[in-house]
Amino acid sequence: MLRLILFFICLPLVFCHAAENELFLKDNLKFAKPGDYLVTMQNKNYSLLLVRSVEAGQISVEEITVPAVRLPSKPGFSWKRWIQEGAPKNSSWLLYKIKLPEGTMQQAYSYTRNEWVVVPQTQNFLSTLLNLKMQRIPQEERKRVGLKHSNDRPDDRPLWEPKLVFEGKTVPGVAFCAWRARWPKDGSGLSGKVIEAYLPKEEGSYPAYFPYWMEVIGMVGKAKVRIVDAGSLL
Repeated sequence: MLRLILFFICLPLVFCHAAENELFLKDNLKFAKPGDYLVTMQNKNYSLLLVRSVEAGQISVEEITVPAVRLPSKPGFSWKRWIQEGAPKNSSWLLYKIKLPEGTMQQAYSYTRNEWVVVPQTQNFLSTLLNLKMQRIPQEERKRVGLKHSNDRPDDRPLWEPKLVFEGKTVPGVAFCAWRARWPKDGSGLSGKVIEAYLPKEEGSYPAYFPYWMEVIGMVGKAKVRIVDAGSLL
């Protein structure tokens, strides 16, 4: 479910205008297009998230998970081809139906189990996150590359930026904005934790409403989810 949450963090056009210091994720769902997809990596598992349909008042998203050890390591592997072959060796295949513009989950179906499933409130992270107010991280508080200066001179180290991969190829020179929010104390695994997400500053050839890095601060070792590929027209 955490991987699905990440699917809806980015804005569609220019994200770092001076006046844009707040972000409500539920507002982004209307920009999704059928065939858009991304692939996340977390805890040695890949999850492919695919926009299946966008209709009046509802969006359907499929989440297909596969352990990394089950995929071939040879060069030339294609996520599109993997899906077209029926996602062999997957461990889970779910369909989520999300109500717009509220950003609330209406239904969840498991293709693995061939039945509709109920998502407990304590695990329904998606609805909470989509309605969470995120604040832009100030420039002076962002992570930077290299060792920090030992004196009081201004910190001129370059900002740390995640890697953006589209259709299997790294897109160079993409600048990101960083956003932060604190999860409400709801008894879930994210209760009270700080979430940081990195979003492209501007739209390019890649789908621009995707997140390309996310960290959950305050968990053991920091929970990190990275986007290893993204694409469209799947």
